[in-house]
Amino acid sequence: MALANAFSSLSLAAPSAAGLGFKKSVAAFVSPVARVGVSRVTFVVDAKQNKVARTLQSRTERLRNKMRKSEITTRMKKVFLKAQALKGMDVCTDSDIGELELLISQATKAVDKAVGKGVLHGNTGARRKSRMSKYKQELRRDKGLLVA
Repeated sequence: MALANAFSSLSLAAPSAAGLGFKKSVAAFVSPVARVGVSRVTFVVDAKQNKVARTLQSRTERLRNKMRKSEITTRMKKVFLKAQALKGMDVCTDSDIGELELLISQATKAVDKAVGKGVLHGNTGARRKSRMSKYKQELRRDKGLLVA
């Protein structure tokens, strides 16, 4: 009897369940931490704060990725412009090719970093590096500096 009197003040109605809909009114009775299903545990999280944080993270990551891609494009452009300038010259020496190789190594480093960070796909990085080395080999062949 004492037990019945102790629980008599409790009611099963949700505090503000009027007009909320079935899911929200049921959620008032269920623990917000975890709901146990038949085969898994699902956690209910108010996604508003998470959504804002993910938006900010996405913006930051997109800008970083854009910066890395832009750096790769700039470095590759320098390589191609230097190769075109050397191709237009009458006489080309090994020191000129050395300057080109320095630019290629800087561009290759940037490409490898981007592939490692997941900004570029591995095949894309390999294709870009191959393109730069192909320019160098064509230049050496045209200028007679290719030693077989």
